[in-house]
Amino acid sequence: MNMKSNYAIEHGYEPISSSQMYEIENNGESSYSMKKTLMMENAGSRIADFLIDEFKENIIDNSIVAVCGKGNNGGDALVAIRHLSGYILARNKSNNKINLTVILLCSPEDLKTAESILNWQIISKIGSIRKFTLESNNITEIEDEIKKSSIILDGIFGTGIKREIKEPFSKVIETINDKKGTTFILAVDIPSGLDPDSGKIIDKAISADATITFHRPKHGLLKNPEIVGRLIVKKIGIPFEAEKGVV
Repeated sequence: MNMKSNYAIEHGYEPISSSQMYEIENNGESSYSMKKTLMMENAGSRIADFLIDEFKENIIDNSIVAVCGKGNNGGDALVAIRHLSGYILARNKSNNKINLTVILLCSPEDLKTAESILNWQIISKIGSIRKFTLESNNITEIEDEIKKSSIILDGIFGTGIKREIKEPFSKVIETINDKKGTTFILAVDIPSGLDPDSGKIIDKAISADATITFHRPKHGLLKNPEIVGRLIVKKIGIPFEAEKGVV
């Protein structure tokens, strides 16, 4: 069934391609000294702020799991969990009921970008956040952690999915989707498995309740609202001038 997109297009928020977004980010860093580390920090804080606004004080009582892949959308989710940890601990009178988990679906050595590596290093030192990294014998433990969650951040895949999704990622996506209806699923930038330009699903994809994307939406997010859910677009400090010659 085709649903009309829930996203009202405003000037300055018109959709672009994933390659255009890549150019804008690179221009922001190379021409305007807006480091990608800052973009990631701003993106993660926007995610945390959205969830706090969505759940209000009830955010304190939720079990939140960030499922992160090797790329920058996983890094965005790492930043979001850090911000949520600071917010929840500051308001948690018992100081022992925080329920935040990061699942890294790779070895830390396999993280792709300097920004993600930095934010994993920070997370690894924060004792209030439980951490799982993918190992050969712990996928059942990871799935069990996902099943216990009441909020899931999907930061598994970004824009590069062009073929069948391999295990254990395929099973993790199925496990997350099985929680639809009882857990709030928030996709970071794009639901994992969705083509950001065409809106097509090559193999399988996260079925999100909401997707929070950054700077401008990608075309594909407007073409598949059943998978995207509610679409939220947030600016992350990239100078408007970085779009010159791209958009």
